[in-house]
Amino acid sequence: MDSRTVWHRTLVTVVVVFLVLAAVLYAASVLLAPADGRNTAGLFVGWAMFAVIGAIVVGIVDFFVRPLGGRSGDADVLAAAEEARTGSTRTHASR
Repeated sequence: MDSRTVWHRTLVTVVVVFLVLAAVLYAASVLLAPADGRNTAGLFVGWAMFAVIGAIVVGIVDFFVRPLGGRSGDADVLAAAEEARTGSTRTHASR
């Protein structure tokens, strides 16, 4: 597997982890607000915002790292997918 593909998958995993963390922290802020007051809820919302910002930053980095179709060495994968879909790897009609 190409190193760019590995980096892409790793960064996508990090983005998903950040988004799940943000959702859990926000839910914790809602649940803790009545019991422990606004300061605790504000703390959890602040951490949730940092998690969302982290997901955005990692997503931007991933945009520049992700494989770019056939130019990244995945031409054989794309050709195999086309052949499985149509039975042929030809992209132009014969004349």
